[in-house]
Amino acid sequence: MIHANMMYLRPGNLFHDFIIEDTTQEINSKGRAVIKHTGDGTKIIRGCLAEATDIEREKHGNKEHTITHIIVQKGAPKAKRTDKLILKDRVFYIVDVDEAAYPHCIMQRKEWM
Repeated sequence: MIHANMMYLRPGNLFHDFIIEDTTQEINSKGRAVIKHTGDGTKIIRGCLAEATDIEREKHGNKEHTITHIIVQKGAPKAKRTDKLILKDRVFYIVDVDEAAYPHCIMQRKEWM
């Protein structure tokens, strides 16, 4: 019996390396909580980026954060909710991590102008 993991990849849906920046919460000089992302570029996720379907948007999104993309990776997730992922000039924030069916991160894309 042959056990193999197969995945169909279209052009553009190849595996990419995402840099993970961890989230920390700090208090600024005015006493307000501030979220700060830190990373030195050594913590990396290798995954396949895809646009989120309507079903995934309904399942994982909420009023404040609508999801735009998902990333599917092999093995246990290295990133956690609220972390920031960087792919070249694109930035993604992780809204949810779903480990039940298959490991993938549900993300919201932020455009920086």
